[in-house]
Amino acid sequence: MSTQSPRYDFEPIINRKPHSFPGGKRLAVLIYMNIEHVPFGSTALAHAVYPGTMQFSPDILNHGWRDYGNRVGLWRIMKAMDRHGFRGTVNLNSDVCREYPQIIREGNKRNWEWGAQGDNNTSILTTMSVEEQREFIRHNLDVIEKATGKRPRGWLGMCLAESFDSPDLLAEAGIEYVSDYAHDELPVQMRVKSGSLVTMPYTLELNDVPTIAGKGASGEVFGQMIKDQFDVLYEEAIELPRVMSISMHPFISGHPFRMKHIEAALAYIASHSAIWPTTGGEVNDWFRANYMKSAN
Repeated sequence: MSTQSPRYDFEPIINRKPHSFPGGKRLAVLIYMNIEHVPFGSTALAHAVYPGTMQFSPDILNHGWRDYGNRVGLWRIMKAMDRHGFRGTVNLNSDVCREYPQIIREGNKRNWEWGAQGDNNTSILTTMSVEEQREFIRHNLDVIEKATGKRPRGWLGMCLAESFDSPDLLAEAGIEYVSDYAHDELPVQMRVKSGSLVTMPYTLELNDVPTIAGKGASGEVFGQMIKDQFDVLYEEAIELPRVMSISMHPFISGHPFRMKHIEAALAYIASHSAIWPTTGGEVNDWFRANYMKSAN
């Protein structure tokens, strides 16, 4: 009896049939922007620059580090992405809509895509009952839709966490793709009770939390990793189109000494003609049109 995930088939990438991206492009570049809210006084910080003060409430040191991302870091990243023609796929805490409406306005000006990531940095689906999850998902989608004008089609779980029931509940609520599965370089169809759901390529390596905050990589190393990843995928995508994802958190990547190297990597990618700078929703539409023609 197989002990693999029951949600999707094992299919090596060498078995996939090639379908070109729009305009004949061969490498989709998908930049996730994780825009979050940490309630003041919370002791449930998922990330800390200095763990020694996490037991304090309020934890001024770590809260200030996180607050920097929305106050300063995000705007530096936005400008860099604007300069090189990239749009963000936002994993959004719905509390951001209430706390930082300026972010929503600026994201809408840039036609960024709003995906959902719960309410704030303290809520995880695995701690909830089925009914609590169903209401939690519905509430967050409603809040984001009201604030942004569009209902999210994508979902990222806090800490990429799901319960055994979460995929069914997300599909039931109208979510079309989840970014919790860093398991592939193309979307993958999932098994759900109703509706349809796919996984969207996500990255735990070109991701500033595990690589910079977790492993201590420098901004220079992170920027070089992005370039190296791109070089290999750009070559491989001659035979089979691929999705390259980059995941940034403004409170980490948005610091000047890191953005210097990250922006250089974005400029390097943008200098190549066969890239498709895109969003999760656009990749989702491409995948469904070419690989899931019978999907709802």
